[in-house]
Amino acid sequence: MNTLIAKKAAIYALILGAILALAGTIGFLIGLVAFALGLLCAPLVIFFMKSKNEIGFLDNQQGAAMGALCGFCSTVSYFAIFTPLVLIIHKIIPSYYSYGLPYIVSFDTFWLFLVIVVTIGILVALTNATTGMGAVFLLSQFDKKPDDIEEIDINIE
Repeated sequence: MNTLIAKKAAIYALILGAILALAGTIGFLIGLVAFALGLLCAPLVIFFMKSKNEIGFLDNQQGAAMGALCGFCSTVSYFAIFTPLVLIIHKIIPSYYSYGLPYIVSFDTFWLFLVIVVTIGILVALTNATTGMGAVFLLSQFDKKPDDIEEIDINIE
């Protein structure tokens, strides 16, 4: 997999994580956001990049690597945006459900918050590696690779 493709996938995953963080501040959507963050980030990014013709033919190993990258980047972006938003909303509206973030983000336990974010990021990277590999498998079933082409990564215009 090309480094340019990996950088674009990481940027798209960061944007998707930010969008999910904004949607996660709405209380009744937090379950759907957690599901999308855990399983759907990599397929969404891969299908989006394929629809924009930014990736060519990927094998399963590249799909798993891209899925893990998308999962970890979207998780870090999600927590980087979601945590301050929830803390700001909790200061403005004290009755807003804060998910326990004011206690864990205090100066005494901030390192614990970082450990939790990295741990969740690794778990989400593993699940998104699997769903990314599945997305690449589905794409390979519908888009057959020509016999005379060894590998196509990017369209240069």
